[in-house]
Amino acid sequence: MSDLNGAEPNLLIIGASTRAAAFSAKRAGYRPLCLDIFADADLQANAVVRRIENYPQGLIQALQSLPRFPLLYVGGLENQPEVLQVARERHDLLGNDADVVAAARDPAQLAESVRMAQVEMPEWRTAEEPPEKDGTWILRPLFGSGGRGIQVWNEEAASSDVLQEPHGFQKLIVGTPYSGAYIASAEPGDIRFVGVTEQLIGSKTSGAEKFQWSGNIGPTTLSIPVEHKMRRVGNILKWKLGLKGLFGVDFLVTEDERIFVTEVNPRYPASLELLEFATGQVLLNDHIQCFVEVENSSAWSPSASGPLFGKAILYAANPFTMNVDLSAEISDYNEFPAFADLPQVGTSFNAGEPVCTVFAQGATIQQCRESISSMLQQLRERLES
Repeated sequence: MSDLNGAEPNLLIIGASTRAAAFSAKRAGYRPLCLDIFADADLQANAVVRRIENYPQGLIQALQSLPRFPLLYVGGLENQPEVLQVARERHDLLGNDADVVAAARDPAQLAESVRMAQVEMPEWRTAEEPPEKDGTWILRPLFGSGGRGIQVWNEEAASSDVLQEPHGFQKLIVGTPYSGAYIASAEPGDIRFVGVTEQLIGSKTSGAEKFQWSGNIGPTTLSIPVEHKMRRVGNILKWKLGLKGLFGVDFLVTEDERIFVTEVNPRYPASLELLEFATGQVLLNDHIQCFVEVENSSAWSPSASGPLFGKAILYAANPFTMNVDLSAEISDYNEFPAFADLPQVGTSFNAGEPVCTVFAQGATIQQCRESISSMLQQLRERLES
C-alpha cells in the first residue's frame, strides 16, 4: 500500500470527495490514503486511493479492514454518525466525534448557541408543525449537505421526496451567503478565525439547483461589527458544543447587516483550500495540532498571486458518460489548479451530479465570478462536443 514514492501512507482521509483535503495534507507533509466515491484522476496522481462502492456502508467495511491510522474526515460524513463511530473505534480520529457533530447539526442547540453570540438563526419548524405553503419558508432535509434537497416550501414542494426523509422547515431569508472557517484548539481560549469566503449558491452556469452549493470566492472582508459577531459565534460554538479543530459556519448577511447562521459544518470546510492559497499557510497542520502533537513541518510557498481565489462545481445537465480525457489538466498539489476533481474516462453521471471543479484567481470578487463562469461554460462545451 505504498504511495507514488514508495513510502507507506501515514494519514487516512475519508468522505464523499477527498481530493481537496488530500492536497492540503500533501502540502502539510503527509502521505494520504484516501477512501471516497469518485477516485478522480488528479487524486490518484497524488495519493493512494480506494474507490468506495455502496457508500456509506462500503466505507464502514473498508474502515474495519484497514490497520489503525490517524483519520481525517471531510464533507458528507457529518450526516453519517455510524461511520464516525467506526472511525473513532478503529482509528485515531482527528476530528469531532459523532456526539459533537450531532449537537452542531441540531437546530435547537445551534439556535441557543448563536443567540448567545447575538446573531440569529432563521426561524425553524419541525416536520410535525409545517408552515403554510406560501413560499416564505424552505423545506430542508435534516441530513443533507451542499444544499441537497432544499427547496421553497409551496404547493409544488408538497409532493417532494424530501418529505419521505427526516426534514424540517426554515424561514426563507434574503441575504449574501458566506462561509467562515475556524480552528478551535483543545486548550481554553479563543478560536482562530481563519477567514471568510463568499458562497456561490444556485449558480445557473454551474448547473446547480436553486439552493445548491456551487463554490466559494475569497477571502472577502466583512464590516467590523459583522466580523466581531462572527468571531464570537466561533468562540461560543467551541464553548457550548465542544467543537475542536477546523469547522465552518455558513451564514447570511442582509442589507441591514442582520446575521443569520444557517448551518455549521463541524469538519474540514470546502473553502479551506482557497484560504490556504490566500494565506500561504498550511492550515491542515493547525487542525491536526488540535488533536495530537504534530511532528510534520512544511515550508510551502504557493504558486499563486490572487489576491482572491475562487472555485465552482460543474454539475451534469443531463445523464452522460465521460468520453473526454482530462488527464492533461492534472495539477500538482502545490499548484493552484485550473481544474480539479477530474473524472476518469468512462465515468457515468446522472443529471445533477457533480462532474468536476474549476478554479480562478482575480483582483475582485466580480472578476473571479466572471472568470469562473467563462471556464464553466467552456468546459461544458468541451464535454458536450
